[in-house]
Amino acid sequence: MIRIKSKKDGFRRCGIAHPKEAVQYPDDRFSEKELAILKAEPVLIVEIVKEKKDAGVSTATEADETGKESAKTGKKGKR
Repeated sequence: MIRIKSKKDGFRRCGIAHPKEAVQYPDDRFSEKELAILKAEPVLIVEIVKEKKDAGVSTATEADETGKESAKTGKKGKR
C-alpha cells in the first residue's frame, strides 16, 4: 500500500491533486517512474506500507520518504 499526503492541500503531481489528509493507494497504482517522482517531491509525504500476517499477529513495516523503516508488531516483550 502507498500512503500519500501533501503539505499543501490540492498540490498536483502525476495527474492527481493530493490533499493534506493521507490517501491510500494500492501498490500497483503508480508506475516505478511515477513513484520515484512522487517520492522526490518535497511537498509530498510518501509512505510505502507493507503488511505481513504471522501466526495471527499483524506486523506492519513502513518506509517513509527518507527510506527509513520502522517495524510495528502486535506482540509484547517477553517477561
